[in-house]
Amino acid sequence: MKTLQKPLREIAAYLAITYVLALLIAFALPNGHFNLLLSVMVPTVAVGILTFTITPPGSRRRLWRQIGLNRAGFRSWPAAILVPLLLCGGAYGTALLIGAGRMHLGEISAATVPGWAINFAIALVVPTVIILGEEIGWRGYLLPRFQQLTGRRRAAVATGFAHGLFHLPLILIATTYDTGGARWIVAPSAVLTITAAGVLYAWLRDRSNSVWPVAIAHNAANTVFDLGASAVVATSGSSLAYVAGETGFATLGACVVVAVVLLRWARVWRAPVESVEQQPVPALHA
Repeated sequence: MKTLQKPLREIAAYLAITYVLALLIAFALPNGHFNLLLSVMVPTVAVGILTFTITPPGSRRRLWRQIGLNRAGFRSWPAAILVPLLLCGGAYGTALLIGAGRMHLGEISAATVPGWAINFAIALVVPTVIILGEEIGWRGYLLPRFQQLTGRRRAAVATGFAHGLFHLPLILIATTYDTGGARWIVAPSAVLTITAAGVLYAWLRDRSNSVWPVAIAHNAANTVFDLGASAVVATSGSSLAYVAGETGFATLGACVVVAVVLLRWARVWRAPVESVEQQPVPALHA
C-alpha cells in the first residue's frame, strides 16, 4: 500500500494545481485569446511547482530527465504526424461528404503553393515546442504515475480523461475556445475526443520513451483543426462543429476506433510497469 501512496499523492497534487490554475485563467481572462497560451503552459508550471515542493531535492534532476525530453524518439515521428493528419483530415472529409461544410480555399495558384507549403511546415514545427507545455505535464509527469496505480491501458485512458477535463474551464467559462456549437454538446464531445486521443498519445509516449512524438502528434491534430476551420465553411449554423474539429462526432468516432485498436493489440501495454524511481532515465539521443 505504501508503494501506491506516493504516486497517488503526486497525481492528486498535480491535478489540483492544474485545475485550479485553469479555472483562474478562464475567470480572469474569459475573452482574451492569450488565455489559450497561458493554459498550454499550466501543466509545465504545475510540474515545476511539484518539483520544488513534494519532490525530494535529490530526485529533482532525475524527475525532469524521466519526463522524456532527452530522447527524440525519431522512430515514432511518422506515426505521430500521419495518424492525426488522417484522423482529423478524415473528419473534415466526412463533413464535406454529408454536406455539413463546403470548401473555401480562396485563391490557389502556382505562385501561392510554395508559400502555403512553407506555412504548413512552420505550423508543424514551431507550435510543437509550445505544445510541450502541455505534454510535459500530461504524458511526461502524470501518465507514468497513473501507470503505477492502474497499469498501462487504464492509465492511458485516465490520463486522457484528466486532460480532457482540463479544457472545460475554457469551453464553459471563456469565449475563445471551441465556440462553434452549444456548450452542453461541445463540452462533453471535446472531453471524450481528448480522452480517446490520449490513448494514441500514451502509446507514442510508451513506444518512444519520449514526449517529443506526443507533442508532434498533438500539434499535428491542432494544425489540421486550424486548417480545416479556415478551408471548410459550415453550410448552416453549427453543423460543422458537430461533425469535424475537436468537438465533431466524426473526429470522436475516428479517435475511438484508433484507441480501441491500440488498447487491444499494441504491444507496448504488455511491458511491466516500474515505479518512477526504478524507471531508466532516457538517453540523450534518439
